[in-house]
Amino acid sequence: MILHDFLPSGNGYKIRLLCAYLGLKVTLKQYDITKGETHTESFLAMSPNGKIPVLELDDGQCLSESNAVLLYLAEQHKGALLPSDPILRAKVYKWLFWEQYSHEPNIASPRFWLTHNAMTDLKKQMLPDRIEQGHAALKQMEETLATETFLVGNTITLADICLFPYTHVAEEGGAYQLSKYPNIQRWIKDIEALDWFVPITQD
Repeated sequence: MILHDFLPSGNGYKIRLLCAYLGLKVTLKQYDITKGETHTESFLAMSPNGKIPVLELDDGQCLSESNAVLLYLAEQHKGALLPSDPILRAKVYKWLFWEQYSHEPNIASPRFWLTHNAMTDLKKQMLPDRIEQGHAALKQMEETLATETFLVGNTITLADICLFPYTHVAEEGGAYQLSKYPNIQRWIKDIEALDWFVPITQD
């Protein structure tokens, strides 16, 4: 398989984390999204919205949208990191949907704007609200992790793989201070201590 990716991207990192857990070998093909490298004709043929990551399967089929790719890979490997209990599985799905609506737009976008010289007047106006909503998202995670080792119970699931990437780099750009969230800090350390863990900078 080939993972078409931008190394600093948390969305691509989700897939690299899951592949590390599953022991899957993927070839990483990198694109610089700041230079428009995902808007070429060849890339748009794989991903019409011009966004990474894209997982190119051995048969040439291409999958996009990071959480959809996570579910595909997990289901291809006997439901890895997906609880068999339907209620617990639904809770994992809840976190995956929530991440894209309530977490990623408010944690990842300010990080990108502030670290890749991508700030505009409109984004400056949007930033305070994004940060406020980002803190609300971190607070929800913090409260869950006050009583749970991981986001769904005491065993790591796809929910943790999904939420870890952008959460652990939330401080980049200066919008957030994770010292305000000790349960999240503990959770981050627990994941980083796992023997299959790979950092976001590893290609």
